[in-house]
Amino acid sequence: MYYFFTMANLRVPGPTPLLPKVLSSLSQQMISHRGKGYEKVHAEVVSGLQYFYQTKNPIYLLTASGTAGLETAVVNFFSPGDTVVFFTCGEFGNRWSEIARSFKLNVTQVKFDEGTRVRKEVVKKTLSGMKNVAGVFITHNETGTGVLNNIFEITPIVKAHPSKPLLLVDSVSALGGVNLPMDKLGVDVLVSASQKAWMASPGMAMVAVSPYAWEKHQKSTMPRYYFDLTKYEKFAQKNQTPATPAVSVLYSLQSALELMKKEGREKVFKRHIDLRDYFRGEVKKLGLKLVVDDKDASPTVTSIYPPQGVDEKVWRDLLKSKYNQILAGGMGGLKGKIVRVAHMGSAVKSDLEQVLVAFRKSLKEL
Repeated sequence: MYYFFTMANLRVPGPTPLLPKVLSSLSQQMISHRGKGYEKVHAEVVSGLQYFYQTKNPIYLLTASGTAGLETAVVNFFSPGDTVVFFTCGEFGNRWSEIARSFKLNVTQVKFDEGTRVRKEVVKKTLSGMKNVAGVFITHNETGTGVLNNIFEITPIVKAHPSKPLLLVDSVSALGGVNLPMDKLGVDVLVSASQKAWMASPGMAMVAVSPYAWEKHQKSTMPRYYFDLTKYEKFAQKNQTPATPAVSVLYSLQSALELMKKEGREKVFKRHIDLRDYFRGEVKKLGLKLVVDDKDASPTVTSIYPPQGVDEKVWRDLLKSKYNQILAGGMGGLKGKIVRVAHMGSAVKSDLEQVLVAFRKSLKEL
């Protein structure tokens, strides 16, 4: 368990607060990214990530945001004109589909209402009516709403399709805090980023690639340069990256992974589930309406409708200015309509108790 105190309680869904040990790691002196010292850090980070990704596949470290990881997934395994399918239920799924369109992929997008999960029967029906599907894209945890999609029930449907499409998963806001065994499920490309459940500083995208996806990579004709995984694979053989990495971010990720491994993978996953269930239960007691049903609820972020007649920004501003609770607003179609509270990374019950106390007091004022 992690306990530390700050003046403000940062509860936005990334970047998340950093523990003292992680903060301290950021103050280390710079080293040569072509030296043995860096190679040791790089190797330890990849090994720690593989433990939580639950994979033996290579994981490539890109100095970039989570969105850059999503673009990497688009440009490395397909060619212009390939047919791909996106199952989306919020702003980040929509963003990923727009990236694919910008690179001239033939995109079929199946949208679900914001606040609801992707339904397996729709996935099955959609794919059964299609031929020559090169890839299927899905967001594991929709950060914009707090919906967790059930990859366990969707994966077999994708894998059974005759055209053998790649399965690409965005788990930027879940992996590290939510169980998603890449190898067991057969996920081909799995993307995450350092600043969320990994409780490290922003600036690193992590992309894991299956052997089947690597075969597709060899045939891809998509234009790319900085995100070309052929370069990353070449340098990964030496535990390096093609261009200068964000060394400080690697320090923070190394420290965070040490703490996470000490806690234990299953305990980390359980802590996130327990926090979700506790927080949602207490929010309901306050009479506030949750955006997402319990069965679809994310273990890392919860979305709440403001009290009737109350502007969400007015509420968030009050929570910040008077009670030091920094929360996020809505995105996409829910912009200006909801408040989002993160319970990911190093979060513990006392962090959420602060939010709940502020909720109770602010609701009386409002």
